Amino acid sequence: RGAIMRHNFGDMRRQVIDEALPALHALKSEGLIRAVGLGVNDVQIVLDVLREAELDTLLLAGRYSLLDHSALPELLPLCRARGVRIALGGAFNSGLLATGTRSGGVARFNYAPAAKAWVERTAHIEAVCGAHCVPLRAAALQFPLAHLAIGLVMVGARNAAEWQDALAMVQRPIPAAFWRDLRAAGLLPKEAPTP
Repeated sequence: RGAIMRHNFGDMRRQVIDEALPALHALKSEGLIRAVGLGVNDVQIVLDVLREAELDTLLLAGRYSLLDHSALPELLPLCRARGVRIALGGAFNSGLLATGTRSGGVARFNYAPAAKAWVERTAHIEAVCGAHCVPLRAAALQFPLAHLAIGLVMVGARNAAEWQDALAMVQRPIPAAFWRDLRAAGLLPKEAPTP
């Protein structure tokens, strides 16, 4: 199945680069749309497209979060340099950073039950959160917003209570010592900007 998916991805990538993006850029030049973008949850796909095409914006799900920093080394600097604004989805990585490891339910990461390594890493982050009285949700929402390539973070609230909680968490004061302790514990890359 993986070989079929990779083969299909190559075909789709060519179609996006050769047909879809030029058509969208034509619509933009006619004033019918304001921006051309791509929505994915895979860093390599975006890098492949950006090697051959121009984008104005990007919806990137889950690849720059308190847990997953895979977009940091190459994609975020490239987007920043080229003026590609990122709308970040999946700041909670499908739930693990919203519920934490102590919720009693099945911890979810990337739309599936979380692997042990992700659960353990989250538990380490929760320990630092506890030491600084910082809600995990607040750290998860505020962390990606510190990077200049990130224009906004989409929450994915299912109801008004979750929306109100997200508003409170994004405004919650977090001490600088919290971010320093995460970095000192090896839970954040040294090059990751923090609030």
